[in-house]
Amino acid sequence: MEKKKIMLDMTMLKRPHTGLGQFSLYLGNYLLEMNKNNIHEDYQYDFLLHTRTKPTIFSHQNYTPRYFNIIRKNISIQLATYTFKKYDLWHTLSQQSAYFPFNTSSKIIYTIHDLNFLKEENQKFIDKKMKSMQKQVERADIITAISNYAADDVYKNFDLKGKKIEVVYNGIELKKYQNPKKPSFIADNQKFIFTIGSIMEKKNFHTLVPMMKYLPEYKLVIAGKREKKEYIYRVENEIQKNNVENQVILTGEITDEDRYWLYQNCEAFVFPSLLEGFGMPIVEALSVGKPVFSSSATSLPEVGGELVDYWHHFEPESMFEIFKNGIEKRKKDVLFAQKAIDRANEFTWKIAADKYFSLYKDMLK
Repeated sequence: MEKKKIMLDMTMLKRPHTGLGQFSLYLGNYLLEMNKNNIHEDYQYDFLLHTRTKPTIFSHQNYTPRYFNIIRKNISIQLATYTFKKYDLWHTLSQQSAYFPFNTSSKIIYTIHDLNFLKEENQKFIDKKMKSMQKQVERADIITAISNYAADDVYKNFDLKGKKIEVVYNGIELKKYQNPKKPSFIADNQKFIFTIGSIMEKKNFHTLVPMMKYLPEYKLVIAGKREKKEYIYRVENEIQKNNVENQVILTGEITDEDRYWLYQNCEAFVFPSLLEGFGMPIVEALSVGKPVFSSSATSLPEVGGELVDYWHHFEPESMFEIFKNGIEKRKKDVLFAQKAIDRANEFTWKIAADKYFSLYKDMLK
């Protein structure tokens, strides 16, 4: 029997350390793992990758799907190689991708992570993006979202033509190390609070800085790519204004080993983000049993549930009180660490891959 051909649009792997990149990487790895175990023997996967992405990024080299790379110049000629080809199923893994098959008989799954651009971009960009996404929504056979919050946002902003959205939560997989080394920027026996994410306005990191005046025994470690210069200046100005230069550490991008050590050894993880479709970092912190303090915005309460303490506004003294009370509450709960780990185990890439594979099978019957 001829194998069913499935194209997975993984062009967001051009930035593998972002949420969209991690989604593509781990979903791909787990689908390949299932294929290795002959669960997918009736299916042929093709991966659509950006030219800067090497196929060796995937861990399962014993099974090699066919890879197609986008070439930037003369892109319409290059795209013809595969977009005119007949695929039984095409899975667009992100709303940021512009690629859909020309073959109208191909079934399509369209995954939407968030509509953050509605709050971040100018009206001209928004209008253009909404028009493009509406066409993709109409073309898709199934729309998936990574949280109920994201799904509700899509329902509110698009005409789905009667289609329902399937919610498939992201997984998390924190790369573990046997004996991770302490990063050089952390002193011995130093108590610290940790947060991670691209340094940009929606992450809202600057609100953490004034709170540190009330926590003189702690350092605050903010790790992540320095994405937006203007926002970095804002964070730095907050540090100077509040005289906490000796308490706040801006690390820039860090290694996976540093990341694991920081999660393992922090007193608590803090995440005041205002725009998230899911919120992987809070689940990563829960996966090692750490207290988590988060904004109550967007998808975060849905993902963190009762195991996270939430800030509903960002007045420094109020943030401190919630932090202090939360730390005391979690210390008194001898079962907290296991509860946090159990919560994190509800969000695995195996669960996500199984759900997507079930959708593939149902669509290709």
